[in-house]
Parts: sequence; C-alpha cells; structure tokens
Amino acid sequence: MTEFKYSFDKSSKKFICPSCGKRRFVRYINQITSEYLDEAYGRCDRETSCGYHNNPKQNECIAIVNIEKINIIPDFIDPQLVKQSLKKYCNNNFAKFLNKHFAKHEVENCIAKFNIGTSMHWEGSTVFWQINQTQKVHTGKIILFDENTGKRVKIPFPHINWVHKKINKDKYNLKQCLFGLHQLKSSIAMPLQYNCNTIAIVESEKTAIIMSLFIPEYLWMATGSKQNLKLQLLEPIKKENIVVYPDKGEFEDWNKKVIELQRQGFKIKCSSIVENSEFETGTDLADIYFAMKNNTSKVEIVLSDTEKKIQRLSKINPSIISLIETFDLIDEKGNGIRKM
Repeated sequence: MTEFKYSFDKSSKKFICPSCGKRRFVRYINQITSEYLDEAYGRCDRETSCGYHNNPKQNECIAIVNIEKINIIPDFIDPQLVKQSLKKYCNNNFAKFLNKHFAKHEVENCIAKFNIGTSMHWEGSTVFWQINQTQKVHTGKIILFDENTGKRVKIPFPHINWVHKKINKDKYNLKQCLFGLHQLKSSIAMPLQYNCNTIAIVESEKTAIIMSLFIPEYLWMATGSKQNLKLQLLEPIKKENIVVYPDKGEFEDWNKKVIELQRQGFKIKCSSIVENSEFETGTDLADIYFAMKNNTSKVEIVLSDTEKKIQRLSKINPSIISLIETFDLIDEKGNGIRKM
C-alpha cells in the first residue's frame, strides 16, 4: 500500500465546508507532522449536493507499506436491546408519519417485519436495526424525523447517531450489513424463507420501508448510504435476483458498481426510473410514489431510446412485452426495459 504525505483526517471530526457552509468537511492532514493543512484543502462529504474537493498539489509518496490482511472479528449488539426498543410507537415520529399515509394494520405489519425501534436518545426518534440473515445485530442507526413531512430533522444539526456509540462499547468492531437482510432468515438446513423472487435495494432505510408498503411483492433492503453499495454488503444475497434504485443524481455511480458486481457473478440490475424522472436531484423512489399517490406533482418518466423502440414495436406485436419479461431482457447499457 502506498502512503502519501498528505491524507484525509481519519478521525470523525468535521469542519465547515468553504463551499456550502455545512459542517461536513474532512480536512487533509500532514502524515509526518500530524498537522492540518490550510483549511481550504479537503473534501465535503455532501458529494451530490456540494461536491467540493480541493486536494494538495505535489502530494509525494513517503512510504510503501505492505500490510498483511487481517480478518477482524465483528462485534454484535445484544438482541435484548432490539426487543426493548419495539414499543412506544405513539412517541415514534416515523411511525406517526407512516400512520398518516397507510392503513394501521399495514403499518403494524411493516414495523414488525423491519423491527423498527423507538429510541429515547431524542424525543420521537427511530432506530433502524441492522440485523443479518442469521439474526445477529450489527448495530442500529438512530434518526429523528419530522412526523408531518417524514424528512430527517437537520436543524440545528443532523439528528443521526448509532447504537454502538451510544452504549459506549470500547473498540467496537463494526461490520455493517444491509438493512432488511434479516428477512432472508437463512440457515444451513433451510432454504430462504420468503416468497419474493426479487430483492430491491435503495439507499435509505426509510425508503425501503415505505416502498415495502407500496410494492410488497419485492423484498426491500437498504444500503444506508450511497457508498455502501459494495461487494461486502451484498455478498449474502449474491445468488438472488437484485434490482437497485439509486436516488436522483446517483445513477452513474451506482450503475458502475452494478456492472462490476455483474462481472463478479451477481444477478443485478440498476434501474434508471428515478434518474429519468423530472424530479430534482436527491429525490428517491418513495418521493415519486408519494407524489403519484397524492397527485401533487406530475410524474414524467423519460424513456430511453430502446424503450421508445419497444413501445412502438409493441403496438404492432404486443407479444414482445411478454418476451422481455420472460427472458428478463436488458438494453445495451445493462438497464432493465420498463413496460409502459
């Protein structure tokens, strides 16, 4: 591994971004002196909405280090903490939001399916537990939502925390898993315990939960961040049929990762339905479905050239649609072909 003189600060400390003014800026540090470089050098982790990155010039190599790969044994959370959080939904802002838009029995089933918890870290906050296919608890993400809008509370600061940090576990070895992975309930002796033939993956836990209410035919999971669409997290579902739905503005990045995963044997596609919509950058799949449900915004989907051709041909020969569905055909860019 090549080690450079200047690298990003590996601590959790964040500074004010010189571009967007948010405290999401990671500064460069001098590896030799352990001092920060000028405050202009660094990268904002709001990659989509800001994207500021100023790297120091003449960043010379100072060492080439051979690091032996070490398999770190991950730590897990006591499942009793999960059970203790499965209550007080009258004080859970996210549960309140769901009840405003879906039937009570649907929400109750959804809460039970995803083990949605209630946290007292902030009044009204929610816990999204990361539980794997063997029912081991990796961690829990604590988020405070606005009960009316369903949006995260970001003022006066982003209300996000982690259970493994809150319980003050020393040197906790965190290995994240997909949110919703526990739905597989796999074991050596038994096959996967679900009836869906497709796993749908989105970025946020909230979106996965909401989409499971809109389209229960899919098994919905979430990466938890756009950076988490990677082999390590998807390995447990490698043999499954997978479709990923990136947020608006993230299609190019996720599609590149999907192509690489396809080369490694994954049966995975990247949907462009959100990217091709007329919504603003940052929109997710749940936003579009809510817009259609509430009829508050005109939803326009921009067809690809292939889809336009298919649409014309299907008027002449409707059986072409059945052909596409039967053989799960894709276009020349590896995207699924939508039936319009």
